[in-house]
Amino acid sequence: MKKLLLALAVAGLSGCALIDAFLMKYDPNEYHIISDIRTMANLAKAKCGDPAEAKVQAVALADKTTSFVIYAQYTPHNDLVKKSSVELDKMAQGLKTQYEKSDKVSPAFCKIKFENVEKSAETIQKVVGDKPR
Repeated sequence: MKKLLLALAVAGLSGCALIDAFLMKYDPNEYHIISDIRTMANLAKAKCGDPAEAKVQAVALADKTTSFVIYAQYTPHNDLVKKSSVELDKMAQGLKTQYEKSDKVSPAFCKIKFENVEKSAETIQKVVGDKPR
């Protein structure tokens, strides 16, 4: 009897995961936001030679990643994207903070940070794009 209950419990738990995976739906707005973030980070790399313009780009990117966190926050069956959006936002906020502390951010640091955000956004974009339609 205990084995039967254990088997039913395991099946029930894995069933919940399957239901969550089934309920996850493609969200075109979510895909649009993460595509914008990836594009912004990609284009911002070219501005790293101009500290004033790079700062503007860093602030805009941080605002966009915060928007993504807020958008994903209460979307049901979306835990992976919720967690990923928070981590992406931390990266962008870190770059913004660096520019707020000092206008003397090295172009190499700037480029690396924007590249990291771009690569992370690409990974999230793949996850969002792979959701069932």
